[in-house]
Amino acid sequence: MDLNELLYQHQRALMTASLVPIALAGSRFDLVGHYAERIRRLRSELGVSVWPGPALR
Repeated sequence: MDLNELLYQHQRALMTASLVPIALAGSRFDLVGHYAERIRRLRSELGVSVWPGPALR
């Protein structure tokens, strides 16, 4: 998966996670964290610096 696809999937996971009640959030696989980690790893491999601003959660 390229960086743009990972960013897209991360954004979709963020939007979906905002719809899940907090009581259920802990029982589901953490897609937001999963994609954030894959983005960090790919950026590191590509030597792409992180832009200034909020970090991916």
